[in-house]
Amino acid sequence: MADNVKMVKLTINNLPVSVPAGTVIVDAAKKTDIDIPVFCYHPKMAPVGMCRLCLVDIGRPVIDRATNQTVLEADGTPKISFGPKLDTACTTPVSEGMVVITDSEKSRGST
Repeated sequence: MADNVKMVKLTINNLPVSVPAGTVIVDAAKKTDIDIPVFCYHPKMAPVGMCRLCLVDIGRPVIDRATNQTVLEADGTPKISFGPKLDTACTTPVSEGMVVITDSEKSRGST
């Protein structure tokens, strides 16, 4: 891999993974041997996210707007904010510090 490729660190189902910037979550999950079911996705085609089979719970680090710094929990880990809805793993590019949960209650349709 070229030296100038920016790598992004994230966590998928509590497993750390580092992938090139621009990678979608489905492909990042494959690096950790996590299989996210897909139907309408193919790596050589533009993602469309129509089938909704790859819905996952995504959390992102909270950023303080005044300082532009990551907000930390009492134990020093980044505070993570999960959205109210699920996102498609085939259309969502990874971001630094992202936390992805593929098997949450929300993603299983229990909420």
